[in-house]
Amino acid sequence: MTILKFLLGGAVAIAGAAALPSQSKASEWGCQVLLCLSGDWQGTPSCHPPIYKLIAAMEAPGFNWPTCPQANSSAARFEKYDDCPSGWQAVGSSESDRPGLGQERNICRIAADRLTLPVTFTNSRLGQNQDNGSGQAQIEINGKVVTAKIQTAGNDRGHALGNGPTYYTISRPMRGKPWFIEYDDANGMRQKSWFDLNMP
Repeated sequence: MTILKFLLGGAVAIAGAAALPSQSKASEWGCQVLLCLSGDWQGTPSCHPPIYKLIAAMEAPGFNWPTCPQANSSAARFEKYDDCPSGWQAVGSSESDRPGLGQERNICRIAADRLTLPVTFTNSRLGQNQDNGSGQAQIEINGKVVTAKIQTAGNDRGHALGNGPTYYTISRPMRGKPWFIEYDDANGMRQKSWFDLNMP
């Protein structure tokens, strides 16, 4: 049984329930939302009314995400950044050698001695900024060439330490679909569906 049939069956069952009509109506909407957001809602005209209703409701005070009891769905969560490449660590942009300071982790970082990918230096290490230990390089990651900064860990004043560890840093990739919902499929397996709420 596909999730489409599973959720449609659940929505029909809820709609036909005689007890608790207001709760049933809310659950039916939640199943419609889950069904639409698990697929291409922008390209499915029948999904526009429930999702437009959702987007409008999100602006209201006290909004609660509509859920689908039949699929044990969660409220939506938002994750702006995608995972860093394998082996890289997510850190804040102003962190040096002290990650975990509660900043937005918008940078991916790896120690130079742990990088196994080919590197092309765009300026020599001798020509880098000696005050903050910065330089640049081109690194091919997953078939795409990206610009990385070369940074030497600094002290509290931001000056490079001559014997400090050297890192490559890149901007952390942004998710094209930053929202996700978790739900149980027809086999009882927990699934995660990513989506965006951009108007078509």
